[in-house]
Amino acid sequence: DNVVRLVINKRVLQKVSPIALGYLVLGLACGMLGQKAHLNPLETTAMSILAYAGSSQFIGIAMMLQGASFFSIGLTVLMVNLRCALFSSTLAPFFSGWKSSALAGFAHGITDETFAVNLQSFNKENQPPWTTQEALTINVLGCIVWSISNGVGCFAAEYLNLNISLVSYILTAMFLGIWSNYLVKRTMIITGISAGILSIFLSMVVPYKLHIVLASLFCSSLATYLVIKHERGGNDE
Repeated sequence: DNVVRLVINKRVLQKVSPIALGYLVLGLACGMLGQKAHLNPLETTAMSILAYAGSSQFIGIAMMLQGASFFSIGLTVLMVNLRCALFSSTLAPFFSGWKSSALAGFAHGITDETFAVNLQSFNKENQPPWTTQEALTINVLGCIVWSISNGVGCFAAEYLNLNISLVSYILTAMFLGIWSNYLVKRTMIITGISAGILSIFLSMVVPYKLHIVLASLFCSSLATYLVIKHERGGNDE
């Protein structure tokens, strides 16, 4: 009963709906790409569950199509996913008292989208406050939608004629929708725009979409440093 109530929770459905919609379309495209790399629906679905990371799956499959070695694929995927360690550590204070096994399960379901939504929900003055169970439900629902859509996309690849180039536009639209929640703060607006501009320049020299990760890490780290420095300066005065 508790699980059912969480799934049909109005707040959960409201926050997970844009994520699920984006995952549905992107998952179909990722599954179709997997079929081109000679993965079957079962393998594609298993990959989506065990290595639950959309951008990394696209990169990994693209490298398979290019004949890259397993070592280079694994190393590249690891580098792309290192940001998830930062995501997990940021959300960890909200999960004090949880067992290690439960924390590992939650961390496995963290993506860029679910992290952004959950962090905002925890920090926002919700009434009642956002709960860890609701956060976990969003992670699980996102993983289910992503995995199923991957399997369906791989299975139907011979019948669906989806232009894979559209994926970049869909992914951009989904991130813009999530980022729009932060447009109330000037710091977030400046950081986002700066990261976007830097990412464009880095894309000319950095392969496999790593320019996005590097630009995001650099601009967010710089913004954090400047904010902390400003706050400490204000306290000294």
